[in-house]
Amino acid sequence: MPSVMTKKPASKEGLLLISESRHLGVGDISRYRITIDKSVLSEQGVDVEELFIKIKNNENALLNPVYLTGPYSFYCDIRPNNFNEDEPFEGKEIIPFVENLKPNEKFKSTLLFNEHSNIKGTTLYSWTVDIISQLAVLTFPKLQYSIKVGTSRRSTRMRSRGRKIDALEGIKVEEWDTISLWSLPPKYPTKPVHLIIITHGIFSNVGCDMLYVKDKIEEMTFGMDESINPNIVVRGCMDNMGKSARGVHYIGRRVGKYVVKVIDELNENYKVDKISFIGHSLGGPTQSMAVHYVNMKRPDLFDPVTGVKPINFITLASPFVGVIGDYPLYISLPLDMGSLGLTGRDLNLRYTPLQSKDGLYIDDPKYQNQENPKLIMEILPQPPVRRIFEQFIHRTVYANVVHDGIVPLRTAALLYLDWNSLNSVQKIQRKSIAQATATDNIGTELDSAEGSISSVPPSKGRAVREIPKDGLDKKAAVQWAMPQALIHTRKNRKFERAQITDTSSDSESDNTPPVGYQNKPDEKFVAPKEASTMLSALSVLTAPVPTQEYIKNPSLRTDEIVHDRVYHSDELPEPHYNDRSAMSRVLYPNENVNRIQERIARTWQETMDWRKVLVKIQPDSHNNIIVRRRFVNLYGNVAINHLVNEHFGIEACEKYAKL
Repeated sequence: MPSVMTKKPASKEGLLLISESRHLGVGDISRYRITIDKSVLSEQGVDVEELFIKIKNNENALLNPVYLTGPYSFYCDIRPNNFNEDEPFEGKEIIPFVENLKPNEKFKSTLLFNEHSNIKGTTLYSWTVDIISQLAVLTFPKLQYSIKVGTSRRSTRMRSRGRKIDALEGIKVEEWDTISLWSLPPKYPTKPVHLIIITHGIFSNVGCDMLYVKDKIEEMTFGMDESINPNIVVRGCMDNMGKSARGVHYIGRRVGKYVVKVIDELNENYKVDKISFIGHSLGGPTQSMAVHYVNMKRPDLFDPVTGVKPINFITLASPFVGVIGDYPLYISLPLDMGSLGLTGRDLNLRYTPLQSKDGLYIDDPKYQNQENPKLIMEILPQPPVRRIFEQFIHRTVYANVVHDGIVPLRTAALLYLDWNSLNSVQKIQRKSIAQATATDNIGTELDSAEGSISSVPPSKGRAVREIPKDGLDKKAAVQWAMPQALIHTRKNRKFERAQITDTSSDSESDNTPPVGYQNKPDEKFVAPKEASTMLSALSVLTAPVPTQEYIKNPSLRTDEIVHDRVYHSDELPEPHYNDRSAMSRVLYPNENVNRIQERIARTWQETMDWRKVLVKIQPDSHNNIIVRRRFVNLYGNVAINHLVNEHFGIEACEKYAKL
């Protein structure tokens, strides 16, 4: 517990109230909740309207340029009690945060006693402080920070070493570390538990990078009526930090072992009867492998009568069909050569001998005597585990439409989409913005762009744009003779092959075309702009940081969901690569890769419906889509809001309560 000082120094120095120091490693976080009873402080002669806080990175400044093995910095933010990312925050008060507190740097701010920090109906004021390690690669370094709170700036500069420390009445400091935050018990000990397993991507971690998702799910469900409360327990496997390059089979098996362990431990005191999986990036294939492992090693856990009920299988920007088809040669070649270890080869759809087949089994006669071993990405959706995936109530993928060259749209959305309709929406967006730019200022432009398209009012008032139906291009034959068409034909073909056959849908957001939209039969298909892999990687360092206006006023945010519908298995087109000649492999260098990707995508979807949600958010969209850091990556809040409301909101939990 942080040290507290009772003796009041001279008035010019102020009073040092809190002084603490900690070490954090990779994936570690310290969360403080500071609660002050202002009336009690006043009774002790401490009558102030604000407190001063200072957080310092105590590491040596010489570590500043050492980024690749670090970074040796902290992310910090301070949130008053009544702050909510989805509600307007009135007044001139800023929300303090720092994206990179570098070695030997200090982060200073104030804690104001006002309506934003007041606990309604009391004389208590509260703030939450998060201090997060930015270490990403190495697991052995430990970074030291110090935090001080005082009644004056000078008091936070005072050295507390050697001073006598006692408790001061009216000050309460609660502290959680990584383990305690990710080990919270269920709200109702006697009710069945809904276990939620969250899995991170490559070069990331559960403890810090997936914390926002966890917080939002808990905020949504904690206050629900007991009759429908899902009684969630959120857990994440932290055994793979620093091991992301060891291959999908290796890290997925470790997550599977963790899932078995958690279920067994929880069942000692509670009863786990439901389970959901949420994975980001590499976490999608990883949690698929984990389901494989659990099903093979402990089939009783998924027993339809006595086992857990599969509820949600959710992924965000996950490369289900690999990445080789969307990466340039200068990226894919190093992956082949092991730049990301076995994981890079797995995602590049290259075979690597498995050291073990632990947790893998393909129960399908047509694969039994196959000479060439199958790729791990192909094995994931195969029987017998396919029946488990089919049992999930919801199977949802979230994909970035733009700015994600790490996991592009095609692989994140399992290839098959209503590409024609998506193309129409993009045309309407461009036309609307162009018209607004010519007639009004930027604020009016944003309103016009949104007003030109029919929207469904989803949770928290965010706009969900509808995908219109689009007619077939009747001038395709003529375009073949046009030079411009010849230039773009090959690029367009991969989207045309993945166009679904039936654009009718019972999806909530795709029932009708946008207001004022009319199909134009002569409209030409324009392939979606593909993000640069290099620029996406650099955007981690160079991406814009949300402004205070963006953070405090949700109505100014332009990030949005542009597509949301359920895709049914009977909408899949006929396989394109079934009866191709051997000569095609010579004529078309990507023939084999495309064939494999098609097989994988079809296996995932031939017997299962999938909800596909496409989001348009600012760079760094690959990390923004999970809000990796609460304020730095807040552009992705629209995706997390949708995920939480649609899968853990009141309507969803009412349905789960009846199962």
